[in-house]
Amino acid sequence: MKNTTNTVRIISEIGIIAALGFVFDELQGILSKSIFINGGSIGFAMIAVLIMAYRRGLIPALATGLIMGLLDIATSAYILHPAQLLLDYIFPYALVGVVGFLKPLYDKSKDKPSKILWLISGAVIGGLLKFLSHYLAGVIFWADATNFAWNLNEMNPYLYCFIYNIAFMGPCIILSGALLVAIQLTAPRIFEVKNSSLVEAEEKKSYLPMAISITTIVAGLFLFVFFLIRYILSFSDYVDDYNAYGYDFDPDSMLIFVLGFFLAILGVNSLIKSVLNKFSYPIYFGVLSSITLASFIYGLSRLIRCYVKGKNPSLYWLWFGIGLATLTIVVFLFVYLLVKNKKEKASNI
Repeated sequence: MKNTTNTVRIISEIGIIAALGFVFDELQGILSKSIFINGGSIGFAMIAVLIMAYRRGLIPALATGLIMGLLDIATSAYILHPAQLLLDYIFPYALVGVVGFLKPLYDKSKDKPSKILWLISGAVIGGLLKFLSHYLAGVIFWADATNFAWNLNEMNPYLYCFIYNIAFMGPCIILSGALLVAIQLTAPRIFEVKNSSLVEAEEKKSYLPMAISITTIVAGLFLFVFFLIRYILSFSDYVDDYNAYGYDFDPDSMLIFVLGFFLAILGVNSLIKSVLNKFSYPIYFGVLSSITLASFIYGLSRLIRCYVKGKNPSLYWLWFGIGLATLTIVVFLFVYLLVKNKKEKASNI
């Protein structure tokens, strides 16, 4: 039972962190679109994969990066060749997950400077591997000088692809490394996996945890089914003048049905814990906070996109407001219950 619970937690973490990473990627893409007209963006989306790499290791980090790539494809893609699809969409974030091989070295480090060194090394290695994937896609499939950005049409294609890709990957590596260091200095436990016995506390027999769990399952399944149907119906495709195949889906529907899926998983897991009298409010509201945070940040990114593209932002202002209110309440409950739980444990010692 313990191994099953641990597996469920790892899968939940991978899904939620990948969703957060995808949202960060969407946000940085919107902010960088006018500069990097041929793709690419400046931001710290790969921090999601790096956190999973140092928290759970190689396989979960690879899975997180792969899911982020698949989520990217699930909203829209511009395809010249299957190999280009791999190099531009599937491989980049998955390659960042290779940094998971550094986890044992990070864990064995006894002092903060050594840990920081491994974190920075991971950001550099992961960023360079992601850069390599984009660079290979550039020189193999996008070396047409007529489409070069920044009036660099006369430049050697190999040099141009290097400059263009390093122009956004360089800042990404710096931002991600700086954020990893900041987390290490302020909240190093993010990179640690607590023993469940230290976190979970048995609750008295109550119907409330069961009611919360069932409500969560129903809400999650409704969001999953309804918005999955909307997502499928939103499909559109095209072929441009260069015979490149492109397609689009409604990204709003996609994010909602993905989060609905993880909401349903949270509900099922919580229901099982309720039956076993091991339901933990801090864990429930902690996971719910992550799901709500992903939705809130995505709503914020779409709101910014509306202003950048001159579209009506009313719907996303509503999304932003509801998301902010919900996130505030859920985070407050999580912190309150966590502090209460720690005080109760301290008083029992």
